[in-house]
This record gives sequence, structure tokens and C-alpha cells, in this order.
Amino acid sequence: MSAERPVPALDAARRPQHALRGDIQGLRALAVGIVLLYHLRPSWLPGGFVGVDVFFVISGFLIIGTLTGEVRRSGTVSLRDFYARRIRRLLPAATATLLAVVAAVVLLLPESRWPAFMREVVASALNAQNWLLAVLSNDYGHATAGASPVQHYWSLAVEEQFYLVIPLLLIATAALARRFDGRTVRYAAVVIAVVTVASFVFSVVYTRIDHGAAYFVTPTRMWELGIGGLAAMVLHRVSLGRAARELLGWLGFAAVAFSAVHYTTDLQFPGWVAAVPVLGTAAMLIATDTLLGRLLGIRPVRYVGDISYSLYLWHWPVIVVMLELSDNEQLSKKEMLVAAVLSLALAAVSKRFVEDPFRRNRFGRRRGTYVFGAALVVVAVVAASVPWYAAARELERLASVSVLDADHPGAMALDPRDPLRAPARVPLVPDPAVANEDGPYSGRGDAECHVFLLTHPADACSWGESSAQKTVVLLGDSHAAQYSTPLIDFAEGPGRGRWQVKAMTRNGCPFTTVPPSEAGRPFTVCSEQNLGVLERVKALKPDLVVLSGMSREAYESDLKWTWNTREDMLRGYREMLAALTSADVPIAVVKDLPRPDGQVLRCLERKRRDVAACGTPRAEAFAGAGDPLVEAAAGFPRAKIVDLTPWYCRDDVCPAVVGNVVVYRNNHVTNLYSRTLATPLLGRLGMV
Repeated sequence: MSAERPVPALDAARRPQHALRGDIQGLRALAVGIVLLYHLRPSWLPGGFVGVDVFFVISGFLIIGTLTGEVRRSGTVSLRDFYARRIRRLLPAATATLLAVVAAVVLLLPESRWPAFMREVVASALNAQNWLLAVLSNDYGHATAGASPVQHYWSLAVEEQFYLVIPLLLIATAALARRFDGRTVRYAAVVIAVVTVASFVFSVVYTRIDHGAAYFVTPTRMWELGIGGLAAMVLHRVSLGRAARELLGWLGFAAVAFSAVHYTTDLQFPGWVAAVPVLGTAAMLIATDTLLGRLLGIRPVRYVGDISYSLYLWHWPVIVVMLELSDNEQLSKKEMLVAAVLSLALAAVSKRFVEDPFRRNRFGRRRGTYVFGAALVVVAVVAASVPWYAAARELERLASVSVLDADHPGAMALDPRDPLRAPARVPLVPDPAVANEDGPYSGRGDAECHVFLLTHPADACSWGESSAQKTVVLLGDSHAAQYSTPLIDFAEGPGRGRWQVKAMTRNGCPFTTVPPSEAGRPFTVCSEQNLGVLERVKALKPDLVVLSGMSREAYESDLKWTWNTREDMLRGYREMLAALTSADVPIAVVKDLPRPDGQVLRCLERKRRDVAACGTPRAEAFAGAGDPLVEAAAGFPRAKIVDLTPWYCRDDVCPAVVGNVVVYRNNHVTNLYSRTLATPLLGRLGMV
């Protein structure tokens, strides 16, 4: 979101036309303002993420405009000067923020959060944060507890990657123009236009393919900076009347405002929809000397624009750290005010004591600037790597000691007939710091079974002896997979030779024929996979099929997948169950587990001596319309319904810890707790 500003050494005669425009600082204030409001309370401005797009256009306008001006004057671009200016302008404030984030994470947040956060600090220092987030397919929807405090550095990475390419293209274009006696700026405009169009086309196409990754990757964003550059070139050649400029400016403002108010993260963004705020920003930049420009140029607004870079850097970590320290999913109004004031104060200090002094300092010569820049990057990387390594070692140790024994009866401490005693002041297993990693198949080398594919060989994801008397098949999503461990333990332990287990689960795929919709489009991968799995199961003729799955509400909350009506989901389940029943395959459905409060593990890390405070009220844990798979199975008299709720919940609460075993990892059961459910699960399935 940064933008190049002309260095003070340029005199007024050589300074680009846009350098003295106060309205550009006002536009920066507008951009950072809507981003800040969006991150403080997304529901108030659901499309506030377009503020980043406004920054991209401003940056392209200023920097490409400055570069083409240099090409016009000298016939080339001085790469050494250009990158030296970028280093002085951006790196000091960015590094200061990264170092502050490292300190805050180490001092204030649980050690379990360190590795993920430090990894992103390193990626940010190396200007590769956008690609890391694209690989992780993170949702940039809004700041939530658990979001990275440096996630917003993705936009800086996009800009710097863009500006590694554009100066080189302009230099090559200028050389080509000289060879053919052409006008260098005209050639430059053609090159920028080609890059812009190619990026826009790629953005439209790739956003449809992978919405999550498309938000972050550089090729889908280059056209936004290119539009800004083309606007700067047009400004020198187009003369508009006052009325036309006024109309154009207000139309541009309306386009940005409309996007900020009406856009949501459900849109396929950036894609073509990003053209509305992008072209709106370009229109405001082209419309010079207008009433809107004068309003944007008033002193208080200009000041926010002056500190906009630092404000952008600081506001997100302030919000995220405050959320991490609270027990809430969003900041209260009082906390929002504190976050806003603190962000503005830190930005003002950063501008005064970091940005300005370093931008003006030439470090004696260019080489000194580059050495200084390299040193800043190294310092940030090392500062993050040390706690990253230390925390990773400690978390590995905690995971290695996560074992069940007599002091950790888990679910059997709630057994209705013969509850086992759980002694007090015993370390929890798995430790809350590593509980999120305690999933099914962990440590078995069977990670690919999380996503069972029809291309897997017949003996894939199978446990127990192939000559076993009976076969049980586990079907459904990750909420079915979490019960694989007690089944596998039985097949390879006391039940050896009696049962073979086959898992055909796929994370995020309910075993239904009716596909969910994502952002209004049917997501058919699961339903198509399910039909193939159905044929496999029918051919196998197992002695038992066990199914489980998340509720419709959980899918909508966690994955933003939904069905038009609950009846659609029920119909899809009924069709699958009917097909199995017609093939004379016995069915058992495990009722979905209680849905925990989303902050259970964070709560346990802070309140190890008061784990009862981290439970979820039973009414909240079972909020919603109920388990649709169980409801569908109720229509088939021979289907078994397995309800393990008594081993999860007491009368009024579903505890976070039962029998000294941590129950939940995110919205799933931990693998250790799943093991302690073996007795009631196997008994109700009729396997023992």
C-alpha cells in the first residue's frame, strides 16, 4: 500500500506534476481509513478490504508516473537510485513493526502461537508474505483471534515484486525506442498497457479457479498498479473541463464508496469486480483541481495520509494482539476505540522518528543504503527465527509426552455406569499448546487418508488383517475420520483377526449426493467422489458402514458452504443411505460431537488451573437445527444411531477437559480423547 514520494533534492521545475497534490494524501487517508474501520468491525464496512486496491492504484500512479518521467528526461531509469529510494522509504518502518511484533508475540502470547507467527514474520521480511498466504489459502476476510499479526504485509510484497519487474521493462522499452527512433513514453505506455491487460485477464480467470490464492498472488494484482500508471500517463495528455473533472471525481468516489459498503468476502475477488474501486480511484486521480480534491486536501485529512503507511503497518498487529489477549471473537466498542487511538499514536511516532529520518538519510552513498537495507532484513529474519526454533523444539517435546495412562481416563470419567476417577493436578494430555495437531492418522504415515481418492489402490487406508472375519468401512468428512483411531486400535489390538477397518473419508466432504454451494456456485467435487465411493462400498459388501458428518450450520460457518435448504442436505443423505440399504449394507450413524466454543484451546492455555471455565454451555454446543445425517438415518429402521453425547457432556455443560484429557482440537475431538471413546463407540456399533 506504500507509494513513492519524490525526494526533497528535486527542485520544483523537475518535480512531477502530481507531487504537490494534497488530494493524493487525502486519497491515502481514505484508503487507510476504510481498511482500519473494516478490520476493527467488518460488519460496519464489509467491503473495506478494497482500501488496499485504492493503495495499489495510488502507488502505480505515483511510482510509474515518476519512472516514466525519468525515462522522458533521461531516456532510461537509474535502478540504483530507484531501489535505494524504496529501501529508505519502506524498510525502516516495516522492520520496526516486525521487530515490535516479534517482541509482543514472545512477551504476550502463548508459545504455541510462536512458530506460525514467526514464520510469517520471516516471509514478510523477505517480501514473500503474499505467496505464503496463497499456499496456505488463508482468508483475508477480517482480523480474528488466531490471524497472523503480519498478514497485511502481503500487499507490500505484491508491490515490491511488481517494482522488481516494471523498471526493467521500462529500461528495455527505452532502449527499443531509441533503436527505432520512437518516443520512449509512448513505448512505455504500450508496455504498461500490455502488462495491465494480461494481468487483468489472468485475475479474472484465476479468481474463478482459486478464490483464496488469487486474492494474494502478484499476477492477479499487477493490473491495479498498472491502471494507476496509465492514469499518470493520461494526466499529461488529457485536458478536461471543470464540469467534467468534477463529475469524474465524484463518480470515482462513489465507485470506491459503493465497493466499501456493498462488497463482501463472498465475492470472487479480485477478478473483474475489483475494477469498480480500481477505476474509481483512477478517476479521482485524473480529476485534478476539484471540490472533492480540496476536501481531500484539508490539513487533518492530509495528515492521516502522511502517516498512512505507518498506520497501515501498525493497525493490524494492534488489533490482532488485542484479540489474542481477549476471550472474544471481536473487539468491543471500547476496545475498538483503544485500538484505533493506539494505532494512530504508533503511526505518528513511526512517521516522526522512523520514516522521515531514514528517508532523508542518504547513508553517504548508494552502497551504504543497500548495506543498511540488507542489515534490516537480516535482523528481522534472525529476530523471528530464534523464538521460532525454540518454540518448535518445545512443542515437539510436549507432543512426545502426550500418552494415556491411569491418570488420564478421558471420556470414561463421564461413563454413566462406571465412571473412572481422574486425579487432580495432573498435567493435561495432549498439552493445549499441541492439541490442535493431535488428529487422526497422526504418526501413522497415513496422512493421505485424510483425503481418500478413488485412485487409491484397493488396500489403501486399510488396517487389520486382510483375512479378518468382518470389515467395517468409515465414510464421511473429517468428523467421521476422527473416529478412525478407536476402530483402528481395535482392529490391530484386541480385535485382531476379527475386524478389518477401511477408511474412505475426505475432509470437508459430507457423504451426500447433493453438492453444497460456495459463493453461489455448486461445489461438485464431493458429490462426484461420493458416488464413486458408493460403488466401491457396494462391491466390497462390508459387514458395517459407519458414517458421521458436520451439521449444515457448521459447514456454513467453517467453510462458507451451504445448501439452499436443509431439506436438500437431508435428501442427499437419504439417497446415499437408501443406496446402501438397497445393497443390504448395515449402517451406523455416529451423532456429531458437541460444537465447542472456538476459543477452547486459547482458554486452556491461559487458565490451566481453572479448566472448568473453558467449557461450552450445552445449549450452545448443540445450537442449530440438529444433526441432519442422524435425522436422515432415522427414516431407515435398520440403521443404528450412536449417540456419544453422555461421554462428551454433563447436564448443563460440555467440558473442554474430561478425565485430564483435552477434548477438542478446533471443532474436532483430539485423537487422544477419541481413543478414550473406544468402549462406548465399539459397544454401540455392536463390534464387541
